[in-house]
Amino acid sequence: MKRVGFVTFGCKVSQYESQALREALAARGYEVVPPEARPDLYVINTCTVTETAYKEAERIVRRLRRKDPAAEFAITGCAADSHAEQFLGLPGVRRVFTHDEKSALPLALDDPRLTIDDLQPSIFDLKISRFDGHTRAFLKVQDGCDLNCSFCIIPKVRGGNVSRPMEECVDEARRLVDNGAREIVVTGVHTGSFDHGLDALVEKMLSLPGLARVRLSSIEVTEIGDRLLNLMAANLDRFCPHFHLPLQSGDDAVLRAMRRRYNTAQYRRAIDRIRAKIAEPGLTTDVIVGFPTESEEAFERTAALCREIGFSRIHLFPYSRRTGTDAAALPDLPQPVKKARLHRLEDLARELAEGFARRFVGRDVDVLVEEDGRGYTERYLPARLPGAAANTLARVRPRTVEKGVLQCAL
Repeated sequence: MKRVGFVTFGCKVSQYESQALREALAARGYEVVPPEARPDLYVINTCTVTETAYKEAERIVRRLRRKDPAAEFAITGCAADSHAEQFLGLPGVRRVFTHDEKSALPLALDDPRLTIDDLQPSIFDLKISRFDGHTRAFLKVQDGCDLNCSFCIIPKVRGGNVSRPMEECVDEARRLVDNGAREIVVTGVHTGSFDHGLDALVEKMLSLPGLARVRLSSIEVTEIGDRLLNLMAANLDRFCPHFHLPLQSGDDAVLRAMRRRYNTAQYRRAIDRIRAKIAEPGLTTDVIVGFPTESEEAFERTAALCREIGFSRIHLFPYSRRTGTDAAALPDLPQPVKKARLHRLEDLARELAEGFARRFVGRDVDVLVEEDGRGYTERYLPARLPGAAANTLARVRPRTVEKGVLQCAL
């Protein structure tokens, strides 16, 4: 029996696709093992959102090959489109599967004579029935993006928005619940562009017996409708009061240069609408530090807006030039400037996370426990619950906060 191991970089969509490939290869007789078990074949599912992400994938291919000179690799994921030639030049790489070819990987590995024209894969050929190693299962409902932000390479490697059929999404959610998933996170490359309506999808998912929680992954502030908010407000015990709302910058001129579809006034109004319906929602975000047109004053406006909103978690990214994007033509800021601004926002992010978590000390929260007694509350606050079994949903009262993590006891 051939043995295959997976190394996955990037977002929830990448993790979903790795799970789908695991299941497809297992169905074809492969034994799926951890990467450290020295499999015959490694599937490297790459990311290209930053240049660093590609280089990390290249480094791990070289490192694994040094450990095992007989190791072979199949490369897929977003960097397979942006860096195909570089990967093909690495030792041990058997084949590179671009985004359009990804779902053909299991069949093509078994029969290298098969071409993509023979296989005619579809991006939604990949499906899952469980989520190995995760308590929270991810449900991919769409792929691609039409926004074409000036800094982002993803539309060029994944193409435009394509949504899965509604019933296919609901059927997959049902399979996940039947196989033990307590929480499902609805995700996609641009989740809010799901053609059939996120509110309608969540409403159908809430009718599934045994599904304890539904959570949305990233969504744009321009995509939060009243029906979605009303649905959440009416189902707070199951529809998690947590929004991940990419900000990217708190300066309107920078937002225009990024080609984002909102300004700071619109962003504030969206936050106000959420808080008018949902008490103390968990608000998380993405911020790019050091975009080429970001002045010191623009950076300060970003920091001030983050403090004003009081995000419970901020994912920070130093700007990374991506060849093929419009922003790549702009002069980059000096690395020391980007690094200094990043550290300042990291300090602010820790302060805000700690402050939001402290609000819930001594109050009832629901923690879905993952491995090692760690888990997340309904508002996506990390929690520690020693002794609790994985995949249990526990109502507890946190006693303290340590480094932004709620400390709880059974």
